[in-house]
Amino acid sequence: MDLARALRPLRFLLSGGAATLVHWSSMAGLMAAGLAPAAATAGGALAGAVANFPLQQTWTFGGRFRAGAVPGYAAACGFGWMMNGALFLLLHQTLALAVAPAQVLTTALVALSNYTLYKRWVFHDGSRSSG
Repeated sequence: MDLARALRPLRFLLSGGAATLVHWSSMAGLMAAGLAPAAATAGGALAGAVANFPLQQTWTFGGRFRAGAVPGYAAACGFGWMMNGALFLLLHQTLALAVAPAQVLTTALVALSNYTLYKRWVFHDGSRSSG
């Protein structure tokens, strides 16, 4: 395995971390403006997804911008957006977790799903390795 591939999970975490900051800060702003937490996380997730694409495509997965990756990314983001909403509702409303821990757990689970989708489907890394 080459060094770039070995460092991919770290680059994914750093890129995703930047996008997560966009998500969470947007969510906080929307909640401060009066939106319910579930609606605020939906808006924040969308903002984070927009910020995340160029980072993941060009830095994490080491490619130049390819317009062909956009439809797959949009589909993966749609899945992640629905997963974010469903998990957040389950944790926050059904299980009565506070907003912050519910979102942290949700983000961690969605990130695991996203890495797999991005690696295998969106950015077409067909390798069988875990990196």
